[in-house]
Amino acid sequence: MEDVVLIPAYRPDETLLTLVDELVENGLKVLVVNDGSGKPYDVIFNALAGKAVVVANETNKGKGAALKNGMSSIRSLIPDCGWFITADADGQHKVTDILRVRDELHLGSEFVLTVRNLSGDIPFRSRVGNNLSRYIYTTLTGHYFTDNQSGLRGFSVNNIDWLLEVGGEKYDYEMNMLYYADKQGISITTLPIETVYIDGNSSSHFDPIRDTLRIYKRLFATAWVTFAETYICEVMLLNISLLLGYKDIHITVPSVGIALAFFNIIMNKFIVFRHVKYADAIRTLMYTIFRYIAYTAGCIMIKYTVDISLFFAFNIAAIVCIPLEFLMHKFTYLSRYKDVNKERRQPPPSE
Repeated sequence: MEDVVLIPAYRPDETLLTLVDELVENGLKVLVVNDGSGKPYDVIFNALAGKAVVVANETNKGKGAALKNGMSSIRSLIPDCGWFITADADGQHKVTDILRVRDELHLGSEFVLTVRNLSGDIPFRSRVGNNLSRYIYTTLTGHYFTDNQSGLRGFSVNNIDWLLEVGGEKYDYEMNMLYYADKQGISITTLPIETVYIDGNSSSHFDPIRDTLRIYKRLFATAWVTFAETYICEVMLLNISLLLGYKDIHITVPSVGIALAFFNIIMNKFIVFRHVKYADAIRTLMYTIFRYIAYTAGCIMIKYTVDISLFFAFNIAAIVCIPLEFLMHKFTYLSRYKDVNKERRQPPPSE
């Protein structure tokens, strides 16, 4: 079985040639996607002849489209591929870390998500973007990762079918891919790696405003059920508040939560994720029940503190609970990963 490194490349420099040479020396097969770089860059891609498989998009379509082209090409051009690793062309991912991803796949991981240590001397735009991404992703999905934007990831080749179903053609693809994996209940192995930013990350083609907006637009579009659920919740709570007030609150508010949980499950299973295996139903149901129990307790506490309607009390409780839920997910994640194979998953010390 072949281990393949898939590298999407747009207007690369000679760093790509060095990276490919090192990967080949370490026994990895390399597939490079020229994402419409243009004729001036043909010299770089021609230099890869005999070292890597090179395929191309005629025009620049974006990282997501390049990754999808590469996955389709793996299936058709490298049929004996067992695992593949996605890596960037600009030297942001060290070969030693790519090899550690390969090792995790060989140990049985289905999906390896590398996570960087996002502290210390990190470019400001990267620090802000990653913190915001972490908070929004956790709030929408109920799953916390210390880093959800690293492009160094590893997969069993069996994942290609659903990966090709994921929406997104540019940088929005990778975040959406993670959301799809979450909802399918795919086990995700997180692997700490060394953080590398070359010249303040100036080589990156990532536009901090346009691409960030595109990422969240795609994520919100996939998570539209969550927003519909929030709207329905507000309407139901407003009517309950007007008709019943705080009467039977221990029944009315949890009942809203249960109804919304089933709405979420049905819509996601039969509409949003109908083309893939949806396996998030039980977690969604249990999480929603506990959340609405907390909301009910909050409403009762507010009732005896401030003379306001149930509708406003509920929204205050929800606003207070959102950051607490984020901290809970963070604590759960850190507790889960701090002792399991900690030693072998640590990044090697910097030279």
